[in-house]
Parts: sequence; C-alpha cells; structure tokens
Amino acid sequence: MYDENFMITESDGLVLTEMTEGAAREISSWRYGGEYSMYDLDGSAEEVEQVMNGLHFPVYESASFDKENRSVITHPVGFVAIGPSAQVVSGSSRELYGRSDATDIAIGLRPDLCGLGKGLGQRLTGIAVNFVLGEFPEDGVRLAVAAENKRAVKVYEKFGFKKTGEFTAFVKIEGRRKKKTFLMMEL
Repeated sequence: MYDENFMITESDGLVLTEMTEGAAREISSWRYGGEYSMYDLDGSAEEVEQVMNGLHFPVYESASFDKENRSVITHPVGFVAIGPSAQVVSGSSRELYGRSDATDIAIGLRPDLCGLGKGLGQRLTGIAVNFVLGEFPEDGVRLAVAAENKRAVKVYEKFGFKKTGEFTAFVKIEGRRKKKTFLMMEL
C-alpha cells in the first residue's frame, strides 16, 4: 500500500502521482525512434535514479487508479517533469532560463500513444499545468519543445502557450549528436 500522498492531483481523466521505482524503470525504457529518439532515456540505473529525483511524476488514466488502496493497476500513459529536470540546457538557452518567474515543465507521452489524435497530449498538458499552477500559483509556466516536433507544438499552442524565444542545443538522435532548434513557450 502506498502512503496517502501517492496521488497528487486528478484532472480530465488522468491522475498524477508520486514517482515509484517501477514507474521510473518503465519510463526510462521508453523508446521513440527516428527523429523522436532525442527524447529516449537510456534505461540505465543512473537514468532511473535521475527520474526518481522528486521532480518527475508519472501520470495514469484515472480508471487505472485504485483510490482505496492508493495504487495503480496499469502502466503510466505519460510523465511530467518540473524545474531543472524539465530544462533543455545549452549555451544558448541559459539566458532564456535566467528568469525566475516561471516554472519549467516537460511532458512525456508514452511512445505507443503518440500521434493517435485522441487528445491525450492535450489532457497530459492540462494536468501538468494544473499541477504546477497549484504548487506555484505566483509563477508562469514555461516549456521547451523541439521546433520540428509539430504535433507537440500544436498541442501547446491549442492550450494557450506562446513562443517567447528560440535556442539551439545538441541532442542525441539514433546514437549521433545533432544540433536542433528548440522553441521556448510560455503560458
């Protein structure tokens, strides 16, 4: 049985919870493939430990959450990272991240659920924003997204995020370092 704080918030059919080692292992093993492989974690013990740093939160479908026992009966549909764990750090992003009046978020949708057109990305964005605004009501919400990730950009724009900057960063795609453009967006 999990402690009473396991479930943090619920919104639009999703439940955001405290990270568990099992969820961290699963999320660390997600593989997106192709150009989206820049979002892959390597599944190593170090990556699992990083995901367990208190700044990552798994998200489940509400129907898979047993409120009585405070446990989940399925796999995460996504995760939310906040603060420094949500930042894409590069020489050109430092100035954009320099402001302290916004909380950074990163959103990861389970690879097999990406691009289905069922609104799960929008719902995941909603629970992330609601969580951050509930925890840090005085802050704005900021995120960075690869400019070529048109699906994610569209979801964030529909949600009300606006582009506030642009920067480049090196990412690993299919084992090779590539320079990518990222958009900084704020709500």
